[in-house]
Amino acid sequence: MGLQLRTAAAIGMLIAGGQCVLAADMEAQSADGTVSISGSYGLTSLKANEFVWEGSTKVSQLKWNSKYVSTFTGDLKLELPKDWYLNARATIGLDGNGHMADFDWMAAGQPWSHRSLHPDTRLNHYLVGGVEVGRELLSHEGTDISLGAGFKYTDVKWAAWGGSYVYSTSGFRDDRGNFPDDEKGISYRQAWPVPYLGANLSHTEGAWTFAGSLQAGVAVDAYGTDDHWMRDLRFYDYYFTKPAVSVSASAEYALRDSMLLFVSGSFDKMFSARADTRVVNKNNGRESWFDDGAGGDFRAMTVSIGLKAAF
Repeated sequence: MGLQLRTAAAIGMLIAGGQCVLAADMEAQSADGTVSISGSYGLTSLKANEFVWEGSTKVSQLKWNSKYVSTFTGDLKLELPKDWYLNARATIGLDGNGHMADFDWMAAGQPWSHRSLHPDTRLNHYLVGGVEVGRELLSHEGTDISLGAGFKYTDVKWAAWGGSYVYSTSGFRDDRGNFPDDEKGISYRQAWPVPYLGANLSHTEGAWTFAGSLQAGVAVDAYGTDDHWMRDLRFYDYYFTKPAVSVSASAEYALRDSMLLFVSGSFDKMFSARADTRVVNKNNGRESWFDDGAGGDFRAMTVSIGLKAAF
């Protein structure tokens, strides 16, 4: 913004205590039960952060959030011989209520010196795809346990338009104003490839089925791209390898053979990672490089309730 520094981020949990989301889920299954396909709709909350560092001092941070993002998910499950399985999932997210806040610090340990707020922040896309191969290790008296290995890719992008600013130009926070509503200020994208190991547990008791899964892995070759459109600068952040985790749980109640009532929740987190940064001037093509000068993180949360129908 007012500094020759940049940070991008995204903030957005559903609400502090969690938020329920209505989702509809339809499922089709093959005659022998070895192939099943399902599609679902829900709402998701997204949050990401990007930082600019000078050593251990944070000099800039952007926070982005999107709430009530409509998400459409398709699932494919193949049951293979000898208790092996293959799961594939794809999710696309659209719309949602977005917001971005950009902070800069001119002096370490002091209050922020520059700030801009962008309530017209738009989610360009939210895409998640993954595949997992595993094997059922235990199936006894309604309890099933399986272990698997997989790969998951998450890609999210926002753009901030208009907004207001407070800069410290001649004095502390003395310069205040607004950007034109139709002016695009900053766009920001993160991409997180994650190989992981997973564990899955389910238990059926009468009409109830409870299930949970845990995926733990590392984000490798992850990156962020930040465009400052008013300055014609693009920042490429190349994140160092960091842990990533995904947790989900669900409860289903069989109303009848082909209809189930369910409630489910999931949480995905890419832990904060430092990054090297390449800066490109889009007017003349000149580049600069900053070792360990940036950082970022990401998380997504969904809580759902709805009906599942098999046919």
